[in-house]
Amino acid sequence: MNKISLVYYSATGNTEQMAKAIEEGIVEAGGKVTVYKANEMNKEDILSSDVIVMGSSATGAEVIDENDMLPFMEEAGDKFKGKKVYIFGSYGWGGGEYADNWKAQLEGFGANIVAMPILANENPNDDELAQLKEIGKKLVTI
Repeated sequence: MNKISLVYYSATGNTEQMAKAIEEGIVEAGGKVTVYKANEMNKEDILSSDVIVMGSSATGAEVIDENDMLPFMEEAGDKFKGKKVYIFGSYGWGGGEYADNWKAQLEGFGANIVAMPILANENPNDDELAQLKEIGKKLVTI
């Protein structure tokens, strides 16, 4: 069974709802997950996981959290090489382009993005939350 770490940044609570749906799916599938808010993350524990799940709402000019998430990724860099990673998030303007850039950056570090990101425009709807729960279930055995 995979060791899974989930770290997220949520400015308004929307991305936090999404993280909880993923966590629920993992637990329902019999998996265990350690969940961190971005400003409380244990970087070594996260990087030692089999699967790293990261969520961030879009901030500033359509970028991920610049206080904790972005510095963590840039510091870790090649430590993502070969890691199974899933990203998700929410946005309130633009079209969620930040996720494409985020995915490309992680792939540049050598990460294996295990599924297409699910993004919510503002508050996640029931369908998006159900999809995230299903992804959580799949993360247990990928």
